[in-house]
Parts: sequence; structure tokens; C-alpha cells
Amino acid sequence: MKIVFSPIWSWPFVVVAIALLLITVAVTYPSRVKHLPPFWRRLLISLRVAAAIVLAFAMIRPEIEYSDSDSRDSILYVLLDLSRSMSTPDGPGGITRRQAVLKVMSAAQELLDDLGKETEIRILDFAAESTPADLQNETPDGEQTAIGATLETVLGEANNQRGIVAVMLSDGAQRALAPNDADPRTVARRMGERGIPVYTFPFGTSGLAEAGVDVAVEELLVDPEVFEKKTVVVNAQVRLLGAANQDVTVRLLVEDRSGRQRSEQGEMVVPPGSRNAQPSTLIRTNNNEDVIPVELSFVPRQPGEFKIAVEAVPLERELKFSNNQQQTLITVRKGGIRVAYFDIARPEQKFIRFAGGSQQIQLDYKQVFGGQFRQLTRIDPAMFEPDAYDAYIIGDVPADAFDRRLLNQLAARVDEGSGLMMTGGLQSFGAGGYAQTPLAELLPVAMNRMERQPPGRVAKDLHHLGNLQMVPSQTRLHYLMRIGPDNENRNIWESLTPLQGANRLRAKNEFVEVLAETPDGTPLLFAHEVGNARILAFAGDSTWLWVTHGQEEAHQRFWRQVILWLSRKELDESDAVWVRVEPRNFLPGNAVNIEFGANDENGVPITDADFNVSITAPDGTRHELAAQSQGETSFTTFQETGPSGDYWVSVTGRKDGDLLGLDALTRFIVDERDLELDNPAADPALLEEISTLTGGRMHPPEELGEFLGGLEETGVLNRSATYVRRVSLWDNWSFLCVFIALTTLEWIVRKVRGLV
Repeated sequence: MKIVFSPIWSWPFVVVAIALLLITVAVTYPSRVKHLPPFWRRLLISLRVAAAIVLAFAMIRPEIEYSDSDSRDSILYVLLDLSRSMSTPDGPGGITRRQAVLKVMSAAQELLDDLGKETEIRILDFAAESTPADLQNETPDGEQTAIGATLETVLGEANNQRGIVAVMLSDGAQRALAPNDADPRTVARRMGERGIPVYTFPFGTSGLAEAGVDVAVEELLVDPEVFEKKTVVVNAQVRLLGAANQDVTVRLLVEDRSGRQRSEQGEMVVPPGSRNAQPSTLIRTNNNEDVIPVELSFVPRQPGEFKIAVEAVPLERELKFSNNQQQTLITVRKGGIRVAYFDIARPEQKFIRFAGGSQQIQLDYKQVFGGQFRQLTRIDPAMFEPDAYDAYIIGDVPADAFDRRLLNQLAARVDEGSGLMMTGGLQSFGAGGYAQTPLAELLPVAMNRMERQPPGRVAKDLHHLGNLQMVPSQTRLHYLMRIGPDNENRNIWESLTPLQGANRLRAKNEFVEVLAETPDGTPLLFAHEVGNARILAFAGDSTWLWVTHGQEEAHQRFWRQVILWLSRKELDESDAVWVRVEPRNFLPGNAVNIEFGANDENGVPITDADFNVSITAPDGTRHELAAQSQGETSFTTFQETGPSGDYWVSVTGRKDGDLLGLDALTRFIVDERDLELDNPAADPALLEEISTLTGGRMHPPEELGEFLGGLEETGVLNRSATYVRRVSLWDNWSFLCVFIALTTLEWIVRKVRGLV
């Protein structure tokens, strides 16, 4: 035991600081209390000096140091990988990694026996958990490689009284699920801080091209909720091993539910391709090992829940097919809308496209060139094929930008029910020559061929040139004009930035409804229904000013309602009872959280509903689950995710004994994935990082014997150690209380004597 000091600065600075502190007190303080009686004067000076001495004591930071010695034996852990990836035959002469491990262990057995005379040796097999090693077992069967959890086991047995050294023989690839998925690097850092080195010996190759051909689909990404008739993009990564210079077909498969019951699985088929859908592609690499991103797409045609999959078609020499396909589930909602929009490059089109770019709406913009570049415009006839779009919007585009055949096709689509809207501009309506086209019979405004306006001219009899405030008409408040609560709606419209001019339009007949106008009655927005189609004519072309003046919410709501109304989607309703499982894919043994509830006809959650929840497993087993209420949402958990396949979840909702509509139905997938063998590549980089973080080193497997033979000579297994423990004399509560007591007592005395 001895006293040591750890001054806050170097000793010269600390000595000078303490001297200055004491001199300051001795020189300045007595003169301030010299008028007091001797007893009080001496008491105050003593208290002030004592406080200064306590501060000086804290500046030199004294501690009592105790030294203890420990000469007990160290422990040598030898950790052998028993996971299934160790069955990969990429060792010397085609032996498996496990066989290679046992071979080097057999060669080093005599050295281990010698070390065991002086050192405790623990040889463990590890996979998901650690067990005593079986050095005769050449068949690794571990379903996980929990390297981090294995190192945590070693760390948990370490203490300040024993020296720990670990040797790990593994392929180095961590493949583990919760609760065994501890990060090896994090654990290695903690081991390094505790002085526990890990020496690693890597087995296996990181490329695996030598082990044969393998194609695997990984990281399937798609939005879990999409809308019908809107292009759905599916992203995945395809890992290619040993497939250099070979074409690999990657295709999208979508479940065909035609003629199937609600809880019956459909056949997986390749969806049809189109201009907006690419369900398959070819990939190729020049490398023996490569990862290639793939983007596929399709257009769902009906709402519901569907299984989708990305599949890499197996190659001729490929032996393992279980990882060639990856599946997930998507929910296709009603109301998906596809809109074709034709306009020149002007501010209005930019902001309309932004307003229409929601998850529900797919707005395909086709730029039309004007002036000397107008001949460059190429409009794809496929845009006017049946069922191609739910609505069409035409901006400042002259009629001759479309040939007659395309306009005839557009008129046919409108007759079939597609919506149509034309907006204001110098080359729209009669000024653009539409009076002599098939659209003249459809648009709700009057036009004649004499209104044709040459490019670049602005006829005052065809256009309003001043600012125009747009407000709802006085007849009735239409759905399109509701951009706020009823009692505030008109005030919101009147606060919007005025339009910069508009086309002069008039209703074609008395059946046309004027939805918006100026305060003095100039009509701006006309609506009409022809057969199954809804048609709008909008005289303005500068609603973009609303966005630039901070009125983006009103702009977005107006244009979104325009698209919904044109497509007849404004009244789409959801089912009363709903159920949701996120994520949609699980591994066997994982717990599945299920969330569900019910809404009334106005979309308000029903908080007092009763629910029955059941799950049907792939083998037909039915499980009844207890529902737990949590306000507006109820939930339950399913634990028995055993066999792989589709698990169907059914939720029945009742209120006061009455059914709340149809049962809600969804499903989730338990993947048939092989965690160990889908990608059995070794990861020596991780082993090297573990060694570096712990203060160890990575060695080639053939050096195991040499390493074990030199352990004692190098001092790695040091069986005698000195441990130092220090007890602080200043960093504690008692020291702080002494300082507070001295300063407080001084203040009280000064207060009593009238110095405060």
C-alpha cells in the first residue's frame, strides 16, 4: 500500500497555483475582517484558509494504491465451428471445412496435451450455441453461426483473477438470428478492453467459384401496399457464383388468384409485359463472383393480396435451387389511377406533375415540343390503347400535335369511360384548333374553327389578360371545389393567389355545370359527363402560383381531387374490418405480430368491437389466438412458425353480437431459406478484424501447431499477474461534504457579523 498523487496539471503548475491561492488568502482576507473582535477574526481567517487547503488537496488528487498478485492458471479456449457452412467441400483435396479443422486439430493434439498439464484447456464446438467438442464429428449440423454469441460466452467467464486466451477455427461468416445475433465486432472490442486476445484460423474460400455454380436471389424490395393499374417496381439483387460469361434469366412471378377462394393459394405466373412493365430480364457477368441489382415491374389489374416472387432460372450445372427464388406479399388497393398528361415545358405542368405524384396516382407526362422543334414530338400510340389510362389531361398543346388517328383513339377511350381534361393555354381549346377534331363533341365548352390562333399570337377575344380570382360558383359546392372545411372553404379560395389570365370559354349547353368562376361571374371550370366518362375544361393555366406563394396544400388537394373525380375514384371505400402483418416474411421460429381493428362507414375506429383471430398453417393446422385491445387497435402474437409456406390470418369482427362486414384476411410467409448454405462463402476479413480488435492475430490453419507450441514462450499464457487497485481520497462524498461545510460555516459567520 502506498499513497500516489495525480495532479490536475504538471507539478510545477500545481505548486504555483496552490502557492498563489494561499498567498491571496493570507494577504487580502485579514484586512477585510480586521474590524472584528479577535475571536471572530481568527475564526473567519481559519475557515477561509481551511477551504483553500481543501481545494489544494483536490488539485493534487491523492489516492491509496493497493497491489495484488495472482498466480492461478490461465484458460485456453479452442472454438471449433460446427455450423452447416463448414460442410462446404473447398478444403485441400476437396475435403470439407470441418474435416480440415479436425485434421489440423489432430496434428496439434500432442501440443494441446502438453499445454494441458499447466493450463486449463476448454475445446468447444459452436454453432447457435457452444457445446463440448466432439473431435470425431465430421458432419457439421448447426443451423446458425453465432460468432458474436460464442465470444460473449468466453467474455462472460472472464474475470480479473484469470487470464483468458481464445483460439477460433472457423470460416468466419456470421449467420445468426435473434437472440444469438450479437455483433462480433462489438464483443471483440469489449474483449480487447479486458485484455482477452482472440487468435483466428480461417477455413474455406470467400468466392466459392471452385465449389460449383450457384445463383441466388437476395434482398427482394417492393412497396407492401400498391394500387391497381399503377406500375409496381420490384428490386432485387442476384448473386452469381461460378457463372461467368453465362446469361441468367431473372423473372417476376405474380400469383394468379383467378377462380380461387379467399384463403386459397394461386398459381405463380409471369405477368404480361407492356410499355410500362418489364417482368423479366437477362443478366450477365464476366466475373466468377458478382452481385447484380435487378429491377423488374408489372401492372396489377385487380385489388387484393398477392404473392410475388423474383426467380433466377437455374443454370445447367447448378446443383442447389432453394435460393433461386425469393417471395413476399403485397396488398393491391382499389383506386390505383394512371393518368396521361400532355403539355409543353411550362411552370404549370411541373407543379401538376408534382401534385399527381402520390402513391395512388401514376402520372405519365409526355412533353410536347413547340415552335421550330414541334416536329420532334413523338407520341406513342400505345398510350391510347384500351385500358391504358384512367384519365387524360391535355395542356397547352395544339390539336395538330396529335394525328387524326390518335385523336380518334382518344375519343374512343373517353367513350369507354376514361376521364378527359383540357387546361388553358395559347394553343388549347378553339385557339389550338380543337373545334374540328373528335374532341369538340366531348369537351363541355363551345368552340368554332374560326378561333384557330397562330402560334405566338394572343387574341384578346380568346383570352383574359388580367388577374383572375378563382372561387367556387354559387350554384352548389362540388367535390372538386372542397379544399377545406365547409365553413372555411370559400375563405380559403378567396385567399389563393389570382390566376394570371385564362382562356375565354363558355358552356356548350345548359347541361354543363360551371364549378368555378371569378367573383364577377366569369366562368373558369366546366364539368360534364358524357356516357361513362367525366370531362373537365379549365380555363386557367397558372395554379402553380399557389405553390410559389406558400399555398401548396390547396394546390395539391385541388389537383388530386381533379384526378380522382375524372377517374371515378373519389368514393372508394375500405372494408370495415382490417388486419395487418408487418413484415410479410419470417424465418422459422420467429414470432409474428398481428395488428387488426375495425372502422365504421365514416372511417372512424370502432373501439368496442370483439374480434376472433385464427391462423391456418401450411399443413392445414388451425390456431385460435387471443386478441388484446389497445385503444383503436388490437393485436396478438403468433409463435408457432414451424413449417415454411403461407400462413393465412383471418379476423372476424363483431359489435353487440352483430358481424362487422366480411372477415379480414391476410397472410404471411415463412421462408424456406437455408441460412447457412444459401451463401456459404467464408469471411476471413471478419476473423482478421476480430483478432485485431482483441489484440490477437490471424494465422493460416497450417500454423496452428507452431502457434500452440510458442504460447508459453511468447508470454500469451501468463500464469502470474499483478493487479493494481486505487482508492481515491478526494473523489468522494465525504471530501465534498467537508468543503461544503467549511464554506457554509464561513458564510453563516459572515452573515451574523453583518459582512453579507
